[in-house]
Amino acid sequence: MGEIKNIAAAGNAGSGNVDRSLVTRWGGHEALFAEKWVGVPVLFLRLYAHLQPYQLTVGEAMFVLQVMAFKWGDAAPWPSYKKLAERMGVSDKMVRRYAAQLEGKGYLKRQARIGSSNAFDFSELFYRIVAMAIEQWEGKKKSA
Repeated sequence: MGEIKNIAAAGNAGSGNVDRSLVTRWGGHEALFAEKWVGVPVLFLRLYAHLQPYQLTVGEAMFVLQVMAFKWGDAAPWPSYKKLAERMGVSDKMVRRYAAQLEGKGYLKRQARIGSSNAFDFSELFYRIVAMAIEQWEGKKKSA
């Protein structure tokens, strides 16, 4: 658990007397971080439901977060649909539907892998979130 505390405490740097560690933010429960953790940009949380021309549904956003829990480097993550369905508490068919919807919206590229699960590339989704944020920031500068 000490390693978990060290990783989760990394958010503490430069915060003065306020404990901003992940453990503190999540109620002091170190055990919540026992099975790894995934960083989620606030911009994603703030903008996924407002993307243009296609918003993400809550289910699609949760699909993205679940897939990202399997990404630990530059390579696209490749969890199986079965694993994602188990984690999300939905059917394999529903998970495949989320992937197809995201692909249809242009936010996901599924990369077939021979004899294995697909790899999921959300580069376009992340690009569009950043572009939307930049537009908002520039709009605020102009109105200030």
